[in-house]
Amino acid sequence: MAGANEKSAEKFGKLVETLRGRRSLLIVMQDNPDPDSFAAAAALRRLAHHADPDLACSIAYGGVVGRGENRALVSYLSLNFRRIGQVDPSKFDVVALVDTQPGSGNNSLPTEVRADVVLDHHPLRPETRSARFTDVRRRYGAVSTILWEYLVAARIEPEPPLATALLYAIRTDTRDLGTEAAGADVAAAEGLFRLAN
Repeated sequence: MAGANEKSAEKFGKLVETLRGRRSLLIVMQDNPDPDSFAAAAALRRLAHHADPDLACSIAYGGVVGRGENRALVSYLSLNFRRIGQVDPSKFDVVALVDTQPGSGNNSLPTEVRADVVLDHHPLRPETRSARFTDVRRRYGAVSTILWEYLVAARIEPEPPLATALLYAIRTDTRDLGTEAAGADVAAAEGLFRLAN
């Protein structure tokens, strides 16, 4: 794997500090999640388990998984994604938002629950500043690109299902690496291509 982006390596170190000593992590995706949400959540779970194998992780979403390719991706990843109504966010030590932010109106995290971690690629929202850890890069075409850079920083070579999900997410969110893609997205896709199924 290529060397880690310096900013991502530093951010990953801070993420590990945020998770250190915690027992449980709730990862909340945007409502009606798309491939970028699923892949980023799966990658964050992989990174959390790398940081602490005993950290219990749950991934939740609101809305529905409607499109056939999204349902196929959920099945392919073999991860237990849960509806937000099936979990009590207040029971978790750490709450993370991926591909969404507090106050954006596109996630079902109760407003009284503060997000500790926010990872996104949309414009920064004022409410996001209250999180203990944030990495919001609006110039990136996909949040999965950020998570790929974290995997590189952690020296984790993702298994084919995760690599495939990340690659598919980057390609769909950037319209096949078209005008919405940043150089980082192209580099991530190149790195993931040889690992993906």
